[in-house]
Amino acid sequence: MTHRPTLYLIDGSAYVYRAFHAIRTGLTNAGGLPTNAAFGFTRILTKMMAEKDPRYMAVCFDMKGPTFRNEIYADYKANRPPMPENLVVQLPYIKAIVRGFRIPLLEVEGYEADDLIGTLARRGEAAGFTVIIVTGDKDFLQLITENTAVWDPMKDVFTDLPALRKKFGVEPPQLIDVMGLSGDTSDNIPGVPGIGPKTALDLIRSFGTMDGLYRDIDAVTRKKQHENLVKFKEQAYVSRDLVAIRTDAPVRFEPAALKRAEPDLKALSALFKELEFQELHRTYADVEAASPKSYAAVLDEKTLGDLAKRLGESRRFALDTETTALDPMRAKLVGLSFALKENEAFYIPVGHRYLGAPRQIPLKQVIEALRPALENPEIQKIGQNIKYDWTVLNRSGIRLTGVSFDTMVASYLIEPSKRAHSLDRIALDYLDHKTTTYEEVAGKGKSQVGFEEVLVEKAVPYACEDADLTLAAYALLSEKLKSLGLVRLMETVEMPLIPVLKDMEMRGICVDREKLIALSKRFQDQLDTLEDEIYVLAGERFNINSPQQLGEILFQKLNLPVQKKTKKKTAYSTDMEVLTSLAERHELPALILKHRTLAKLKSTYADALVEMIHPESGRIHTSYNQTVTATGRLSSSEPNLQNIPIRGEEGIEIRKAFIPRKGWVLLAADYSQIELRLLAHYSGDAGLIQAFVEGEDIHSRTAAEIFQVFPQMITSELRRQAKTINFGIIYGMGAFSLSKELGISRKMAQTYIDHYFARYKGVKTFIDNAVETAEKTGMTSTLLGRIRQIPEIRSPNRNLRGFAERTAVNTPIQGTAADLIKLAMIRIDGIFKEKKLESAMLLTVHDELVFEVAPDELDTVRDLVRETMENVWPDLKVPLKVNIDIGKNWAEAH
Repeated sequence: MTHRPTLYLIDGSAYVYRAFHAIRTGLTNAGGLPTNAAFGFTRILTKMMAEKDPRYMAVCFDMKGPTFRNEIYADYKANRPPMPENLVVQLPYIKAIVRGFRIPLLEVEGYEADDLIGTLARRGEAAGFTVIIVTGDKDFLQLITENTAVWDPMKDVFTDLPALRKKFGVEPPQLIDVMGLSGDTSDNIPGVPGIGPKTALDLIRSFGTMDGLYRDIDAVTRKKQHENLVKFKEQAYVSRDLVAIRTDAPVRFEPAALKRAEPDLKALSALFKELEFQELHRTYADVEAASPKSYAAVLDEKTLGDLAKRLGESRRFALDTETTALDPMRAKLVGLSFALKENEAFYIPVGHRYLGAPRQIPLKQVIEALRPALENPEIQKIGQNIKYDWTVLNRSGIRLTGVSFDTMVASYLIEPSKRAHSLDRIALDYLDHKTTTYEEVAGKGKSQVGFEEVLVEKAVPYACEDADLTLAAYALLSEKLKSLGLVRLMETVEMPLIPVLKDMEMRGICVDREKLIALSKRFQDQLDTLEDEIYVLAGERFNINSPQQLGEILFQKLNLPVQKKTKKKTAYSTDMEVLTSLAERHELPALILKHRTLAKLKSTYADALVEMIHPESGRIHTSYNQTVTATGRLSSSEPNLQNIPIRGEEGIEIRKAFIPRKGWVLLAADYSQIELRLLAHYSGDAGLIQAFVEGEDIHSRTAAEIFQVFPQMITSELRRQAKTINFGIIYGMGAFSLSKELGISRKMAQTYIDHYFARYKGVKTFIDNAVETAEKTGMTSTLLGRIRQIPEIRSPNRNLRGFAERTAVNTPIQGTAADLIKLAMIRIDGIFKEKKLESAMLLTVHDELVFEVAPDELDTVRDLVRETMENVWPDLKVPLKVNIDIGKNWAEAH
């Protein structure tokens, strides 16, 4: 029997929509470009190619505009909404990805993808091919033959001729008549009213065809069914013509043109880099042939001595550490790697522990040999996330000095909106180099071992590569910083901040273990009480944490109005927005919200903080991240101290557990309304400036101006609304968002915004100028020169452009606020060291700094913290104000 080659025909248009709705809509790249459909579609393609490895294939797309079906029936697809803007902007990328994989792409004006596939399928069969139609659209079942089948990779359902006959009991062409009778609401194909898919199938099974049905129409005994079939006969035949897939479209069948070629790695690498599909970018990276590398292990004293001498005589070198853990406060050194020039590096193993491991020089001996170079401030040290290595070395007895450059921080300053600044990403993006991954040397999943168990011969190239690439990246990134005018920000803010954060992390903060344990028990008691109340209101017990069961209680049993469905439209949504809306109608959603908040506080803080207490220091050591937020603000993790509620009894109780060492106090210094003060500076608005210079309550003043009432008539509610408007303006809040926030009509919200801009004309001018400047330059910046590229501000997509315009306005304000508090931290740390104070900075949370203060230094610390923070940038048009509080715990000091 002659072997038939297989041709795969992919329904591109259908899968574009399926991918768009299957992947969360919030998926975007750093520039705000939606990427969910492109990602989902690419995943379908790569899954199919990995599983089937097709030699012959094509992806078919609809073309915009009417088709021959619109000539048959003017209202064909008339009820379909226009393609979502967030999908429209992804189509060029999706098609570029198809071409990047060198898969033939077909689209013909006036025809749908279905017709192109139908035509190619029939011509492919005739040419001796077996045809697999890749789609989830049931309409294609009409094309099935002995040599054509349909496969849906998303559901992994394969339908060939025997499977179709077994499922439907008819032949494929008969399905055209079935669909003609039942119609298709999604495409606005009318069919016959009252005839659904099941009835239509029964009729065609009985009569064979639509022609057979109408020849023997009197055999249909059900009166209404008979009447409709007779009355809408012409409509049934028109519908049949509409659902019939054409097999004579003007597309040529040339096997050679349908042959898949090797992927265009250059094109795919550029696409996946722009879309920020990290794994795909890595998989299809267009990497250059690597230069010869000289990577060596240091296993004897002579080699160590020679390396230590070279390091001591060098001007700069890159360093990296390999350890036993990700937490630098718990990690132990396994090895150190160094690079003094590109393509050459050394690895000193000190802690590899496995059967047959080679002899390694004792850690103490290594440290003493390296100490002169590592502690020499004249020798520049370069690292990737060097704060980690600095902490590890510090804990190993080395006081590292001369740290001059961090490639991770540099990458972040250059592209702050990018999600990842790992060495893997930097190597791919800037060096066209695909790194060896940790999994490649340590294994994956349950079989993964700690680095101490990695064979030294595998560890050497991995560890040396890290140091080597860090040095290579330094050369490129430092030039990039110069070209973008970021050197000053790097050298005066971000690099000096690293040792400040390192010291804060190592210092940690005390927590009251017993209070946390008691708080956890109290939270559990409250949760138990809440659950009882919830069950009473629900009238039954159910799993409160199950969205499905909760949805049934709220929307089926209590008949509350459905707000929205889940992403896949398969269940009721019970997210926070939905519950908040429903809480106005019924007590149960309000209790569910309270239960969720309390449960999260219990697990995330009351329980987790106890486990995070360091066994040696007895304190909690959070990690500060310089390279996460696009605005320049610091974030914290393990634990995240920025998410503890400021208001509310539970949040206050958690903050009470953060305490100073015995006999000392905590001092919290918080910038007062720094973003609004910066808005006044940027806008130059006389009214705002006057309010801050004269020390007025800006929210009360705004309330009086917007609501047009006398100051003495300002209520707490009016002040709250004015505060929402003040901060909403910074974040680009429009009338729709403001109306939701304040619970007022959209028209009223727009009136408030109009009154605001009428009173504060300088703010409106600032906003307009910020957007105009961003449109010209494609970026925005802070007072200290931090930049954020926003090329999407020129996008024709309204959503993308709106995001970019808001970014153009709020980034200078938020970013400058971030820069100023960083600058204040650096200066305060320097003064503390200069004055040899025992007191120390412990935490930074948003615009607040928390200090642990010795009782005899309280007045000194209070004065110098206030003075430094308030005068950190003397050129502002309005004064900065700092609120300072003192207490025996964080809640009292906040």
